[in-house]
Amino acid sequence: MSPNELCRRCKTAEATVVSRKEFFCTACFRKFISLKQRKQMMSDQYFQDIFKVMYPDKKKTPEEAEKLNEKSRILVPLSFGSSSIVMLDVLNDTLTEQREIHRGRMGFRIDLLICYFKEDLEELKGRVEALMTAKLRDNKKSVKVHLVDIESFMESPDFVRVHLQDSTYTVRSASIPADEARSVKDLLSSCSNRSAREDLLNIIRTSIIKRFGVQGGYKAILWGHSMTRLADEIMSLVVKGRAPQIANTLNDSDPDIEFGAPLRNLHPMRDILLSEIDAYCFVSDLTRYLHNYIPQDTLLVNKTPDSLNAQPLRAKLTKNMTINELARQYFDGIEANYSNVISTVVRTGSKLDDPEDNLKAKERCGICNNRVFSDGAQWLRNITVTGSHPIENDEEDALYKMWDASEQGQVRGEYLKLTSDMQSAGRELSVCYGCILTLGEVKHKNLIWPSNQPNSVESIIKDFVMTDDSDSEHEGN
Repeated sequence: MSPNELCRRCKTAEATVVSRKEFFCTACFRKFISLKQRKQMMSDQYFQDIFKVMYPDKKKTPEEAEKLNEKSRILVPLSFGSSSIVMLDVLNDTLTEQREIHRGRMGFRIDLLICYFKEDLEELKGRVEALMTAKLRDNKKSVKVHLVDIESFMESPDFVRVHLQDSTYTVRSASIPADEARSVKDLLSSCSNRSAREDLLNIIRTSIIKRFGVQGGYKAILWGHSMTRLADEIMSLVVKGRAPQIANTLNDSDPDIEFGAPLRNLHPMRDILLSEIDAYCFVSDLTRYLHNYIPQDTLLVNKTPDSLNAQPLRAKLTKNMTINELARQYFDGIEANYSNVISTVVRTGSKLDDPEDNLKAKERCGICNNRVFSDGAQWLRNITVTGSHPIENDEEDALYKMWDASEQGQVRGEYLKLTSDMQSAGRELSVCYGCILTLGEVKHKNLIWPSNQPNSVESIIKDFVMTDDSDSEHEGN
């Protein structure tokens, strides 16, 4: 390839990115990505009414049109990975264009929601302030930032102990005093592997975001998932026993009623590969805003100086990988030459519908809150032998007593006592197949889980709000 290859679109500027076998200059590549996102933002009438600037007409007075523009608020969960940062950049460019073309009018407002652990708070605040004072400076009056501590998930007046009985795969729950509740960190540390920890953390984050979206009355939640991310999510859901959730996860057409009031989800980057998003970050100087993420420079004509140093780090991450990371590694490997596989996975996943409901009544999982369509415990009992073989001689009895006195035997004894207590005090809880598997990877197959969530909107706004009128912080008492 010639180092001075010209852009195939404008045919004047030098190419900086090669994507889908086409050469792009920086301006044309930014436009290419932006148009793909904006196409999804205008995918149906509901989203068109959110993002376009409203004007008075036969049905709307000037005051009503302006009120619609003011009330058209979207919620953007910001993880500081490349996808959410690029999505925000395109949204910001859209606001700028609307303000310039429509003489100061803008069709929507952006609320950023950032979930954090306390050790990351100062770092994330720095990223937020950099975004607001530099990248989002011209539109700061249309952008609010809310930060919520993930530990707030456990701020509930009511808790239950959720326990899996491994001989029958029955899940039971029982109320416990609030002072017995543990932190999210304790909850995650009780998991035996990283996949279970990631699964529970994803459930917690999703719950916080969707509850905030419902209680705040937002028009839509915009998820910054690339096509690659959606593909690995589909594969991971299948492996984790959560395949029935695929249809709901990818559904941008129907209201989501998972947490009561309906809201709409939108994945505006579902037609964009992760490598393209990372390339956009490089050519748009957005890498400074990333946190805990290393972007790929595979599509850049001129590689970054740090790319060689990043490769050994990527190799180290293959040890003890989660299910999602393994799926991501697979799609990363085929993205350059077989990107059609990724798009096929996402298109196929988008065509899926909810499975047939085999239960007598509609039920939701007591842990992840997703719909339960079949009795996972019954299916597991049908395919699994859970009973142990009886002791037949003195040698086996001696070995059993030795094991029973060991640390592993004592842990098992604690589990059996807890199972007995839950058998008498607990009640059966409807849990999906995926959460049954996750419970099996937690110490004592036991979780302390909130049964009711507080008003997330009030608690989040008290935590941190960057106002329209100032870049300063206002923290609640």
